[in-house]
Amino acid sequence: MKKVLRWMVFIPVGALLVLFLIANRQPVALSLDPFSTESPALATPPVFLWVWLILAVLIGFFIGAFGMWMSERELRVRAKADRLELKALKKAAAAATARAESPPVDPVEQS
Repeated sequence: MKKVLRWMVFIPVGALLVLFLIANRQPVALSLDPFSTESPALATPPVFLWVWLILAVLIGFFIGAFGMWMSERELRVRAKADRLELKALKKAAAAATARAESPPVDPVEQS
């Protein structure tokens, strides 16, 4: 049911996106100067609109991924400490097992 619903949403949205991009094929220059519309101080060279849209999506994706990675930092630190503790406990358990399996040493035989 979820797959059918997903396709019912993504296919129309994708079709609208393709139609939007086909209808806007002319190059677009983005102006980053809010005060001057005729000769902006900060403007980009004219590029197709789909390039700006893909760049915006990619920048948003990477900012979101970086935010998620930073928010999980505490968990990664805790997981590393747990791995080190587990490694030390396994080493101690192996040493205790080796001591328990070795035959006892008679103090009289050592002399």
